[in-house]
Amino acid sequence: MSTRSGWWPLALSRRAALGLEPFAAPVTAFILLGVAVGPLGVGMLSPAVLTYMDVVVTLALATLGLLIGIAAARQAPAMPRLTAASSLEAAITITMVAGAVFVLLGRWGMPFGTPALVIALALGVSASASSAPATAHRGDRTHDVAARVADLDDLLPILLGAFVIGFASPETPAGARAAMISILAGLGSGLCGWLLFERAAGDAERGVFVLGCLGLIGGAAAYAGASPLLAGMAAGWFWVAAPGHADRLVGQDLKKIEHPLVVLLLITAGASIRADLLGFWLFVPYVTFRLCGKLIGGWTASRIAPHVAPSDLGTYLIPPGVMGIAFALNVAQVAPAAAVPVVGAVTLGAIMCELLSVLIMPAGRRA
Repeated sequence: MSTRSGWWPLALSRRAALGLEPFAAPVTAFILLGVAVGPLGVGMLSPAVLTYMDVVVTLALATLGLLIGIAAARQAPAMPRLTAASSLEAAITITMVAGAVFVLLGRWGMPFGTPALVIALALGVSASASSAPATAHRGDRTHDVAARVADLDDLLPILLGAFVIGFASPETPAGARAAMISILAGLGSGLCGWLLFERAAGDAERGVFVLGCLGLIGGAAAYAGASPLLAGMAAGWFWVAAPGHADRLVGQDLKKIEHPLVVLLLITAGASIRADLLGFWLFVPYVTFRLCGKLIGGWTASRIAPHVAPSDLGTYLIPPGVMGIAFALNVAQVAPAAAVPVVGAVTLGAIMCELLSVLIMPAGRRA
């Protein structure tokens, strides 16, 4: 049985997404800071100011996609069982949350049409991501397997999220076309970067190339109404597969900006919360069915993942990380009206799930 003092640093220090360095503070702290400085607080980040944050959100989305793509290209092929287990867990969570929300929206009087489907799918995709424990624990196989599953369950949501972005607005490419545009934008931008990075005269020049390529990935996807997350993941995967050391060079530069961008993303999410009745009503079923999805998905994934007890895995997957919030903000860029309840439910749900993990995770770690 682990001690309380041994668990508490673990609860605070977590990887918010695959490929990110651990955060020393919980996601909740930055979200609440955003609420405090947003329209519901002192109003420092007014709605007019938040419109200018779209550029930062797009860059943060592309950065997350890049980091996840680079890490996934290195890890996923070497761990097919864990990749399959994490994808199954994510699929179960998406299905449970999206299905429950879609039925509830119909019961609450919303027609069974595209808006209801977009809200349901957006909440399902946002609910599926988990944050991973930051460090390995000697002799605790469940902890280590859970960290891998929590990392790799970002992959399926990013892919499905590109399809949801395609359905979110009539001005965006539909479904599979949006996903294909995202991948092509990422591969094309990645090719441009690959041709430049190793030919840079020095670190400073390479840093300019990396930032320019990051802006190209996010900007191209956003301009086409596609997914910067999937575009970034495609570029990162390409850099790992391509000859040379582009992925390592990029990783060194992205480490300098990953945390500031993610913090700005979380503050923006907190400031984007609105006093919306639908978002408030969706908050409770979102949290409830996300917990059910994680516990059931963890139990099912444990049948594939090695060396993990079925009753333990789901408890490690409750902390939400940042990927769900990032996707909700991506939906807000292409469909602002439909995204108001999505951003509210996902952001408030992230706070509640992180607080619940403080109560649930110690029990999950007892031998």
